[in-house]
Amino acid sequence: MRIKKGLTLLTAFTLVFSLLTVNVQAASTPFTQGGGYEQGAYDSLSMQPTGHNWNRNSRFAAVNSNVHLKWKYQMPSGGNSSIVLDEEGTIFTKNYEGPLYPKFNIHAINPDGTLKWEQPITDNLVYGTPVINNQKKLIIPAGSKLLTLDTIDGSVTELSLPTSYSNEVLIGNDGTLYLSGIAGRLAAYNPDGTLKWRSSFESTQHAGYPALSKQGALIFKAGYGSGGSLYSFNSQTGEKNWEYRGVVGSETRSAPAIAEDGTIYATSQDGYVYAINPDGTLKWKFTVEKSISATETIDPIVGPDGTIYAINGTKDFYAINPDGTLKWVYNSKAMYSSPIIDKNNLIYFGVGGKVVALDSNGEEQWSLDLRAANFVSAPAIAEDGTIYIADSSGAVFAIGGGVNPTDPTDPTVPPVDPKPPVNPVGERAIFVITLNNGTEKEYDLSMEEVQQFINWYEGRAAGAGPITFAINKHDNNKGPFKQRQDYIVFDKIITFEVNEY
Repeated sequence: MRIKKGLTLLTAFTLVFSLLTVNVQAASTPFTQGGGYEQGAYDSLSMQPTGHNWNRNSRFAAVNSNVHLKWKYQMPSGGNSSIVLDEEGTIFTKNYEGPLYPKFNIHAINPDGTLKWEQPITDNLVYGTPVINNQKKLIIPAGSKLLTLDTIDGSVTELSLPTSYSNEVLIGNDGTLYLSGIAGRLAAYNPDGTLKWRSSFESTQHAGYPALSKQGALIFKAGYGSGGSLYSFNSQTGEKNWEYRGVVGSETRSAPAIAEDGTIYATSQDGYVYAINPDGTLKWKFTVEKSISATETIDPIVGPDGTIYAINGTKDFYAINPDGTLKWVYNSKAMYSSPIIDKNNLIYFGVGGKVVALDSNGEEQWSLDLRAANFVSAPAIAEDGTIYIADSSGAVFAIGGGVNPTDPTDPTVPPVDPKPPVNPVGERAIFVITLNNGTEKEYDLSMEEVQQFINWYEGRAAGAGPITFAINKHDNNKGPFKQRQDYIVFDKIITFEVNEY
């Protein structure tokens, strides 16, 4: 009996991954940004450490039964900030006080809706959301400063910058901080606060929020009025890779979406959803309604099956196939913030004072009327399924209810069926999976079937693909099982072992 070297390394990796998973107290699995994104140095134990620069596919299942308002926390005003959640479920957001002092406040709210702390900031308003780095600190730019806040008590340390950068901070996998702002400003700072590089692009207006691809490209929109472009910059050198002209609407509270294959999706104010290849060439564009303003143009997100979900700030919610054809449209009022997808492939968003849940076929699962103002906060999902969202009045809503377990037969989360031959032949292996309840399942499988499982597991670990995998047990199954097929849930796997013979 022998074990291939590559499989031994993979098994070792899964053992390390499982140890990390077991030791997490608040979040059952580490936060990942999705297959198309570079995994940055965010706090991987946080429930949701960033508002953007990820595929917005939550690793948690959101409430989907007995849905109700748990509590409402009222800030003095809105702040156009998405919500982030730390490891303990603390909610972080901000509000803007206008011309008064302090200019804005960072709020830390306990999971029960009580105030944990509030930190006033007297510097200029920022447009971004605070993010949580791997040191468990909040990072947010404020005028010509970069602020670091302690998540426990809100205490602040400051890093002075030579100019102002107003957007949400983007963190690379080595801890590099990427900043963008008005007048074509783009820079990268090392984790110790020293300048890595400074660059520029042709714009006198705000750049949109950036995203970082797994190939190391900074992707963002910039421009205003009839002029606008989608840019790609080298994240290591600051050099421009390419510019695609015609994508209008830079001052969005969102970032371009990056699919598993590197395709970039962005919405233009003039009424198009663009699919751009990684080399900057047009793949396709899809017609939607024109947006009223740049700030109401929200970029798409991509679902686990590759579906592109797009809104435009005017009306309707579109599901678009990867080839650019319409999958379905949900008729709605204007939406002003990004949606989120839970682990059961249900889509949640705020619109018209309500929070709505759709399945992957566009069918409404539930709607909760909060009589809210416009939702300018992209929602967040906690480990217990609670949905958090904020509106333009400064109200933060916590939506509770029951979380139904994932059903492997649910068509919205189809299992992967390897469909092997009845009597597989060739190289074989004793394949052992250990689950988090202590159960050990053993199978005698062909190496083709083992490789299918490995491909699924690696894809799911990167945030892509269904959460279940179907193993055909044949007549050679070694365990005391009655069914002919076992559905293995990704989150239940502690480790697996491959013993080829």
